[in-house]
Amino acid sequence: MKNFILMRIAAILLLALTLSSVISSFLLGRNMLHDKIDSMLETVSAIDYSLQYDQPLQEQLKALHGAVLHEDTRLTIIGKDGAVLADSDLDGVDTLENHLERKEVKDALAKGSGYATRYSQSMEKHLLYVAALTGDGNAVIRMSVPYNNIFDYMLILLPLLLVGMVVAFVISVTIAARVSNHIESDEMKLRMEQMEKEKKIRQEFFSNASHELKTPITSVRGYAELLCQDFAQDENTRKDFLNRILKEVEHMTSLIDDILMISRLESKDAEVTLSKVRLDKVLQEVVESLSPQADECQVSVSGECGDISLQASVQQMRELFQNLISNGIKYNHPGGYVRAKVWQEKEAVLIEVSDNGVGIAPEDQERVFERFFRVDKGRSRKMGGTGLGLSIVKHIAGYYGGRVTLTSEPGVGSKFLVEIPLSGINKK
Repeated sequence: MKNFILMRIAAILLLALTLSSVISSFLLGRNMLHDKIDSMLETVSAIDYSLQYDQPLQEQLKALHGAVLHEDTRLTIIGKDGAVLADSDLDGVDTLENHLERKEVKDALAKGSGYATRYSQSMEKHLLYVAALTGDGNAVIRMSVPYNNIFDYMLILLPLLLVGMVVAFVISVTIAARVSNHIESDEMKLRMEQMEKEKKIRQEFFSNASHELKTPITSVRGYAELLCQDFAQDENTRKDFLNRILKEVEHMTSLIDDILMISRLESKDAEVTLSKVRLDKVLQEVVESLSPQADECQVSVSGECGDISLQASVQQMRELFQNLISNGIKYNHPGGYVRAKVWQEKEAVLIEVSDNGVGIAPEDQERVFERFFRVDKGRSRKMGGTGLGLSIVKHIAGYYGGRVTLTSEPGVGSKFLVEIPLSGINKK
């Protein structure tokens, strides 16, 4: 019976891992394609910025192509009527057919940008076309590079994913074989369901993390390429590009730090340095560090804490206060307040952070502690949020066997209450 169950598990694992590898390679290949399109659009924008439209375009286009672009890259300028005005690879543009019905050109004229893949009769090869409307709206700049299909990217990624699949399969079967010797069928079914749940959570987490990192990485790469190609001719533009790169790097650093924090909290074997922490001192430090942000948002912040100590990690307590108070500042309005209060009862220390900000809708209150969930995505990203702050608060409270609860009303404000038992860390 156990051997039969083990074989079933192995078959299911093999099928799941195979499908996961194929799907992952497809999705990653598609992401690589869209990253390529984003990069090409950045270059097209820089070329538009560099062109002098009151001067002969053919000579300018060929000069730009020879100076900064690969020989396989082709640039074309197309008028709003579809007529080709200039081309980096051909001199006799008058002989070229009208391009008004080309998909990428139609999309650029209608939506500002577009792309397409097809076989070029003039170039005799498959190409990826990316087009964007010029700044003055009078023409379309199109760039093309050799491209077969998305499966080219899949073929690059698939071998690596297959190696990972084989390793994961061997490890999983080995563990399943050992476990099957000690548990009955019902217990095995329960554990499999738990494994599937944890697998889904991990997949969602990595998918969300990849999505969050993609935007700043694409932005950094775009500005770096522009700097390398000397498109920032004046010092002010160069400094602006560098400042934008630094801002995106800081956002990525914060995101990675938060991800590592959650990973350490989830790992019960993670080494955490515990000491007698004076919560009043930690609260005071956090309030002072957030004062510039509070002043910028015109929000008053106050903290109230007696002589209370807790056997804990200083860093974790600082993170807890930091995330709760910072959230109260971000989701507030000029003239608002954030109040932090700490007190001790017989069996627990309680930390309360309240504000009179925008509040949270009832349908969102259940989800605010989920990773990467944002009530107001635009406000959170503008203020540099990673979407992990409240998830970290929940994990810290859980690490000490405690819990965090929320009461909120839209337009009135929110109150977070963290309860940490004095009995110590929950290591179950």
